Amino acid sequence: MVQHIFLRQVLKEIEKTGPDKKPVLFEIEYRTFNSNNKSGGALKKYKGRLLVKPISKGKVFNPYEHEYRVFRARKNPNHWDNRTRNIELENGMIRTIKILYIIKFNGVPVAY
Repeated sequence: MVQHIFLRQVLKEIEKTGPDKKPVLFEIEYRTFNSNNKSGGALKKYKGRLLVKPISKGKVFNPYEHEYRVFRARKNPNHWDNRTRNIELENGMIRTIKILYIIKFNGVPVAY
């Protein structure tokens, strides 16, 4: 039995796809961080899959086609720099998690 899994392996497992080219489900347990008092927060457990957005080129605002209030350019989330990942839960909600705070992945403790 596996005693622990390294974070690098966790990130590879998260990005795997199934035979239907969709990300596979996984269970993740991580601790939140309270930045106000610099302490650990709640222990969260989620079952979901990595959220993969199709790569699209940036939208260009055209005043004849779009209303300014409706048009919103997406920011680059910089997941690599911020060490975050977006996961989609089974109920369709989207959560952003910080990969450095992952405690368990599929029931196996994560080592750094």
